[in-house]
Amino acid sequence: MFTLLITVIVIALLFDLVNGFHDAANSIATVVSTKVLTPFQAVVWAAGFNVLAFWVFDMSVGNTVAKTVNNNAIDLWVILAGLLAATFWNLLTWRLGIPSSSSHTLIGGFAGAAVAHAGFGVIDSSGILVIIAFIFLAPVIGGILAFGIALITMSRRFFLKFIVVITCSIGIYFLMDYMVLYMDMKKEMMWIVVAMLVIFILAYIYYMVVHGKRQTALKESNMYKRLQLLSSAAFSLGHGGADSQKVMGIICAALLVYGNLNREHPNEYPIPSQFKISEVIQVSYKNEDGKTMKFKPDELTVYSKGENIHDASTDEIIFKEKNKLQANYSNASLFQPYVQNGKLKSECKIITKVNSHTMPFWISFGCYLMIAIGTLFGGWKIVKTMGTKITKVSPLEGVCAETAGALTLFVVSNLGIPVSTTHTITGSIIGVGATKRLSAVRWGVTINLLWAWILTIPVSAILAAGFYYLICMFK
Repeated sequence: MFTLLITVIVIALLFDLVNGFHDAANSIATVVSTKVLTPFQAVVWAAGFNVLAFWVFDMSVGNTVAKTVNNNAIDLWVILAGLLAATFWNLLTWRLGIPSSSSHTLIGGFAGAAVAHAGFGVIDSSGILVIIAFIFLAPVIGGILAFGIALITMSRRFFLKFIVVITCSIGIYFLMDYMVLYMDMKKEMMWIVVAMLVIFILAYIYYMVVHGKRQTALKESNMYKRLQLLSSAAFSLGHGGADSQKVMGIICAALLVYGNLNREHPNEYPIPSQFKISEVIQVSYKNEDGKTMKFKPDELTVYSKGENIHDASTDEIIFKEKNKLQANYSNASLFQPYVQNGKLKSECKIITKVNSHTMPFWISFGCYLMIAIGTLFGGWKIVKTMGTKITKVSPLEGVCAETAGALTLFVVSNLGIPVSTTHTITGSIIGVGATKRLSAVRWGVTINLLWAWILTIPVSAILAAGFYYLICMFK
């Protein structure tokens, strides 16, 4: 069984590699089509920021993916079947030049194999519905942001533009600050967004001071070409952070499944220390002002077994059925403020999740590294679709599309929603194209892409179920 675990991990990392070159177009299509960078320069640039995301993103999306199905009701064969189906669909759509979502392929495959194994009850239906909703919401959010950013950027009324930009930047800062305080977002993310906005503002002020009275289309285009290096870097950072986490979530799910086998049969299923994984526990509650707060016990790690939550250090049961605090638990006093009559208060909720401190270092860094290597391979058919077939993109529009896409990924990923980078940047490109006129967008190509997006989850699920039944015949 340990050999199967290694096989699952290797295939997951290979999927991450495929994801990198399949989705390379998302990061580099506009910067290549506007001739800011050559294709080779663009993939190196994007790959570098894919790896940099390791120090910026947490595991919000990874935890959502890992909890898509009940880990206590599946086995490693389920995860293997889901990965095989996702890899097959990714390679097929890459071969056909269709920018489908690697994220939804992975989730569809994981869910489909789990249903084939244990029925629909094993799926977190509310989580799947949110993911399905964001098939449509991610491109819409990206498109609306891109449309608004493009309109502001193209405005020739300097002072009006300056006031709107400053106001929006302050709003973004407070949003990021709120997410740092209440949603476990890393501070590094907030300061990266703030720095990006400041650079944009200073670059435009410098341009107006130096060239304001003798502007030309060429000078303006050169300014946006330089800024596109920053916007493409931001989107590559978001791409690396959002997509690497999904594979991290799958590997963590595999380690959690194997970890439970080890606890039940330690002699039969030994586990080396570098493969051990646990989770942190948090209690979400509302304070007196109605704000959502989280109680985070320091240095307490847990694991789930069935409906019970155990202390990973002592194996004691902390909560039975995830809401009944065990009075004989040695650290029960930690949770007493959130318990009434032995049960969790109705306004409180238990959250367990993996973070960078409770999983092996090689998982997170390995996933970020693999997606960066994959990006270096590139996916040139998809670059053509994303960069030229949807709408012709200028440097100004490239900056607007990538900035909108990056902001969407930064915010939504930190909410723990596994959105598609493909959908997000496609919506952003459509948004900037629509600022010219709606006919500037090639809607025939867009509708074909939409069908590919809609079909990705069900097709991946069906493929995964087929792979699972095939595996069952030979295992």
